[in-house]
Amino acid sequence: MATPECYYCKAKEHCIAAAQPGSVLCMVNRMRYGGTHADDVPPRTEAVYCQFCGQPLKVIGQKRFCNNTRCLNRYNDV
Repeated sequence: MATPECYYCKAKEHCIAAAQPGSVLCMVNRMRYGGTHADDVPPRTEAVYCQFCGQPLKVIGQKRFCNNTRCLNRYNDV
């Protein structure tokens, strides 16, 4: 249970040490104690800077656009 996949698992208290992530025993424990692989992923943070040019992003509604006039990704939502 020392693998990184197990850190956020809801069933980690109920697994035996020999259970490998992705094994049948792991899957059964996840179903029994309420968890899936999608639940294990920590939430992602919102992007603040453009990944292409590094300039700050402009927020319009829920979309984020690059504020740099020379950026190739200016009109695409990041």
